[in-house]
Amino acid sequence: MNKPKRTAILIGLLLCMGASTIMQTYFSSALPSISKSFKSVSFYSWIHGSYILASSSVIILSSGLCQRFGNKKNFIIGSILFGISTAAAPFCSSMLHLVIVRTVMGIGAGVVVPATYGIISEQFEKEKYSAVFAAFAVVQIIFNGLGSLAGGYLPIIASWQVIFYILLPVELLSFWLVLYNLPESIPVNQTVSFHLRKHLLMILGILLTTLGIEKAYYQQYLYLVLGVVLLFFVVRKDMKKDNILLPKEFANDSLLRNLCLQVFLLGAFYNVCLTYLPSLMQFSLGFGADASGSLLAVFVVLMGVGSVLGGVIKIAERSAILLGWLAGLTGSILMPFIFPLAVGLLGFGSGVLMSVLLGYIAARTQSHGAGVNSTAHLIRNFGGSIGTILFQFSLKFTEEYYIGGVLLLVLSGVVAASLSFRYKAITN
Repeated sequence: MNKPKRTAILIGLLLCMGASTIMQTYFSSALPSISKSFKSVSFYSWIHGSYILASSSVIILSSGLCQRFGNKKNFIIGSILFGISTAAAPFCSSMLHLVIVRTVMGIGAGVVVPATYGIISEQFEKEKYSAVFAAFAVVQIIFNGLGSLAGGYLPIIASWQVIFYILLPVELLSFWLVLYNLPESIPVNQTVSFHLRKHLLMILGILLTTLGIEKAYYQQYLYLVLGVVLLFFVVRKDMKKDNILLPKEFANDSLLRNLCLQVFLLGAFYNVCLTYLPSLMQFSLGFGADASGSLLAVFVVLMGVGSVLGGVIKIAERSAILLGWLAGLTGSILMPFIFPLAVGLLGFGSGVLMSVLLGYIAARTQSHGAGVNSTAHLIRNFGGSIGTILFQFSLKFTEEYYIGGVLLLVLSGVVAASLSFRYKAITN
């Protein structure tokens, strides 16, 4: 495929991911205004939770369907579901209707994620993966910020529905760029085993775990325990027997499992920073809202810089990953002493890890890019969710709890990255 077509496909995928990202942060900021417009707080938490539940639960199923029917078909189905829900959202007449729309939107996003990773593995050389994932990380950072700003201002200056009229043309453009430039004939393996019962058990486990993560905010842990136990037994049986659910690479590649552990830690690390740095600055360190906002902007900007450098840096992937964790470690050590520099190092380290870790995982994939990378995506989301649950206690304690927790996370990352150098028998 020629370079202009690949560039068009990448732009389409980036716009698709950006639209999904902006929807998440938009609803986080706009929910008070939306609730006020409906004069109801019913299903308030479900506006956010339904999207997470739906998208997380279908990722593994969708990756299996990508392997069986092709990435292009799955991208079409997911994009259509996401587009229909975007078009329907402005016409919702109650919070319940919006929850239903958000559920369909989440299913669409969950179907698109594995297809996106599969298209990347088909259309781009492995040596370009870090640069591609750096682009995804930068777009995610930018659209996260745009979503938060839009959620705060649009309901005031216009209405909360306006965002959907803005995003629908973006989604249509994304859909057209990918579908017009993607080749028609991509070979798929129609003989791949597909066991619906096992996928349904996996979906139930993911649903219970994701719902349990939401409930844990209210000290209700039953769903979380049941979900984790079910996932453990389903994954254990799958890894020991036939690898219907998870790609064989996880069973055969010790380094890949190590990288996924680091992705879990990364998800916890950068989500904990984004979520709780503002509260730490304002409640514990006595910073004003303007100063804390400016320092959070420093974190986000340097996260983008780190993502770009991680994509273009010309050193071995493992050394780059270790560099990212060491930057985070240095930042966590400096927090009590030189806070602005510490925040910058935390952001920089997060950005380097975001692009290099995901790019390295993609490069190690032999045959099922959609499955391996979407599983890593799910693991990162779980890490972020569990990390933000555990760190909610930092709101009630001094800054030592938060700083110690971040230090423990990055130390774990440094240890995992250092252990990855032990896998000498595995070809890079």
